[in-house]
Amino acid sequence: MNQNHPTPPSTLTDLIASAEFNLRWFDIGRRVQAVGKKAAQAFEEGSAPWPHPYLRQAWCGLLLWPSDKEAGGDPVVWFLQLPLDEQGKLLLPIRDRFLKQLHEALYPPGNGNNGNAAPEKQDSGKRLQQALESSGLVFTPPAEKRAVFHAKAARLLKRPPSEHFPAARAYAKDPASFPWDQLALQGIADLAVRWEEERDALAASLHRFATPALIPLCQCLESETIDHQLAEPLIRRAEHSLSEAEPDLNLITAVVRGVSHSIAAGMRQQFLMKVLQNGAGTHGEVLAAIGSRCSDDLLVPELAQLWLENLSASQPQQTFNLLLTDLLFLPPLRNGLLGVLRNPERKDSVARAFGEFLTPSGKN
Repeated sequence: MNQNHPTPPSTLTDLIASAEFNLRWFDIGRRVQAVGKKAAQAFEEGSAPWPHPYLRQAWCGLLLWPSDKEAGGDPVVWFLQLPLDEQGKLLLPIRDRFLKQLHEALYPPGNGNNGNAAPEKQDSGKRLQQALESSGLVFTPPAEKRAVFHAKAARLLKRPPSEHFPAARAYAKDPASFPWDQLALQGIADLAVRWEEERDALAASLHRFATPALIPLCQCLESETIDHQLAEPLIRRAEHSLSEAEPDLNLITAVVRGVSHSIAAGMRQQFLMKVLQNGAGTHGEVLAAIGSRCSDDLLVPELAQLWLENLSASQPQQTFNLLLTDLLFLPPLRNGLLGVLRNPERKDSVARAFGEFLTPSGKN
């Protein structure tokens, strides 16, 4: 440390820079994706909304690593859940209180330094961790999102994949040659993040993946813009299950997630229509996966209508409220969904559920 700070910096980025660390922001909400420096800065300053709100929160992953390459040391990861206002912007009082906590952890008053002296690095790390834990803003992402985050962070920092990657790669080349139950989630995430390099092997073998291995792969692929060469065999697996007397709902849910960020939008939307026209399309987890991961596809009126009909007819009002509140918070979707919800020819179940949603006691 070589700088003094009489007052807390106005943003987390400034505070972290003052501690001689680099910072990269990620969104961990619907999927794991990097957030550009300009977008993150505008959000921190309160001038722009979080680009990927989920359940009216900004689910953030912060990757910190020392600015001085020669200093060494492992990267540090913070997972922060930041509440948003009605416009999707950061609540500034919460930001300011959090910054003050972190600043006091780095530059504690007392010992004659008035809170301005450069901190001892060893002690400041412990105090910083305590401040984070007491902030009420720290959260633990699901295991597959943590694995994808670490896989993406390793690539960003030009570090090798985890020790579990070779096994996942071997399985992808020939599923019969390696026991699926010995695969680690981190290795599967490393494989998903490297899907372009491994595309040929994956495209040729996905139909032979054991379902318990395919499901976590799909959960990791939801953060990747896979092309039709991978989306097609995944969709075929799900469509085969749809044709069975008892479809594998966990598999279908996973495939919905796995192709949700694919550039093969037309192929995905045809698949989603088939799912929603099948009995599996009334299953709560399937509907939640479509609403939370395939939200852009609900810009298609036919898909939105069928999704809302299935949701209102098969799920509790609380689930309808939760999913609809989340989607109406997204400006691109709001008008389109309201148009479907207010259509005079809507089904009775949609009219009833939307009416309950609009009542003060019915809304979350």
